[in-house]
Amino acid sequence: MLKVLPESIYSLIAAGEVIQRPASVVKELMENSADAGATSIMLVVSDYGKTLIQVIDNGGGMDKEEAGLCFLSHATSKIDSVEDLQNLSTFGFRGEALASIAACADVTMKTRKRGQETGTQVHISGGKTLETTEIACPEGCNIAVRNLFFNIPARRKFLKSDNSEYRMIVSEFTRVALTRLDIEFRLISNSKEVITLPKGRNLKQRITDLYGTATGKQLIDVAADTTVVKVSGITGTPQSAKKTQQNTFLFANGRFFRSPMLHKAVLKAYGNLIPEGSTPHYFLFLEVPPQEMDVNISPSKTEIKLENEQIIFQIIEAAVKEAIGKNAFAPAIDFDTEGVPIEISNGDSFTLTPEEKQAARQGGLRQPKIDYNPLFNPFEEEKQAKSYSIPSSINGKLSEEPEQRRILQIDKNIVTLSDRKGGLMIVNVARARQRIFYERYLKSMLGHECQIQEELFPKTVTLDHSSYTTLIDNVEKVRSLGFEIRPFGKDCIVVSGTPADFKGEKFSVEDSIEELATYIEDGSETELFQKAAEQIIRRSNFSYTADISEREAGAVIDELFLCQDPATSPAGGYTFIRISAEEIKQKML
Repeated sequence: MLKVLPESIYSLIAAGEVIQRPASVVKELMENSADAGATSIMLVVSDYGKTLIQVIDNGGGMDKEEAGLCFLSHATSKIDSVEDLQNLSTFGFRGEALASIAACADVTMKTRKRGQETGTQVHISGGKTLETTEIACPEGCNIAVRNLFFNIPARRKFLKSDNSEYRMIVSEFTRVALTRLDIEFRLISNSKEVITLPKGRNLKQRITDLYGTATGKQLIDVAADTTVVKVSGITGTPQSAKKTQQNTFLFANGRFFRSPMLHKAVLKAYGNLIPEGSTPHYFLFLEVPPQEMDVNISPSKTEIKLENEQIIFQIIEAAVKEAIGKNAFAPAIDFDTEGVPIEISNGDSFTLTPEEKQAARQGGLRQPKIDYNPLFNPFEEEKQAKSYSIPSSINGKLSEEPEQRRILQIDKNIVTLSDRKGGLMIVNVARARQRIFYERYLKSMLGHECQIQEELFPKTVTLDHSSYTTLIDNVEKVRSLGFEIRPFGKDCIVVSGTPADFKGEKFSVEDSIEELATYIEDGSETELFQKAAEQIIRRSNFSYTADISEREAGAVIDELFLCQDPATSPAGGYTFIRISAEEIKQKML
């Protein structure tokens, strides 16, 4: 039987379309504040947005009549006619956000229009107006959203972990902050001010405020002006590319959107300059005629249809490629290291604090770095070649009967084993060591026996705010992976211990920690251990810098064939290949 749903039901359905999580509330409220002409926006969250989300601005505000209408469905000041949809210049336009928020939370709004002496307070809970009163308040708007989804238990139940939700809140905060450099932004979490972004700064300065000085030093300008699209913004140097897709932003006429196609255009511009599977930072702004862009596609408004998408693809690729060619390899100047000896300022082993750099200028020197091979013994000479007993590989599988092989060197990391039957086995020692260390590290974590090696020179790592919060809130999980960390200033940690399974090996602690923050709360414990092992292997260099000795090669090969899966490296590629005597004969005929 066909019937019209009561308001108590269809208001919740509308809420489900727009408000999916605390980050959705942050997005809608902050965009409304930016549209209202605010020059200062403050976001306050408690309990990762579940208890309180509050946005305070000094925008145009509303009078009593407008304050009563704004919570009605499809009440908006952004458009008046169908034609306005073709020329949108604001974030919002549907008039659904406040109605949807009020339907699934307890909302209190205080607002005063510019030029008026008094303001209005409206209290709504579960879509029902409880109170409308005249009050004294500052110009602008102050909206407090409490107990989100209190009347939709199922939606609240399926929210992700606290840190995951908080990371999405920071992401929405960042997207709005990147588009409006003329606005001052502040983020307060659990009564602590965690992000402050002054207004009037350029894009590169704002990115540095958000992501730290290290990221700011790896940015280059992008610009292209055509009749189809104007492209401007920032992209990262090839050296800044990472395995995770963090800090990838596309904006069209100031509106954030996602486009797998245009993302590929950026990656194509880098070509072979970055490793396969890596993604650089980029913050690109497109300006196109409003009538050539349709934003009214999805409720989240993160999908945009561009009329000349193929042409824009080519323009972005060309603009990014030109920027890389002009600027990517220019030397960066770090004024904080001026006057410091190069051995200290390069930061290979550890990052100096400003106090340490000042001490260095006054004559202090860092302990020299010693690079050595712990297996090398200068008093031992191998008089003759030695044979090793290694299991055979037949059709990709290992046989039980060992054969005698002699190790012959090809280059620093590849050796050949010849057996009595005339066959050959070619082993990539670097990949073999990747497999050995991967299984050794994974086994120690799965057995909860991962040991921590104390670093002689602890490393400081500056992170974006959400990654910092995630790691500090999961210190015990980080310790179970073999890393000892502690807070060290604003969005900065000190790594004082690393996995003992990698003792003597070099790997990028900074990159490993940054990547760890992106998935430490996702999946099961076993999945976490596997991801941690894989990403450290990718960040490590297992290649030999000098010729490998026969004894070293033999030890590596012996241990390789004790692994559960000796045929491949966890970073990709075969560890060895087998060429039979018959294949050799056929090649020689």
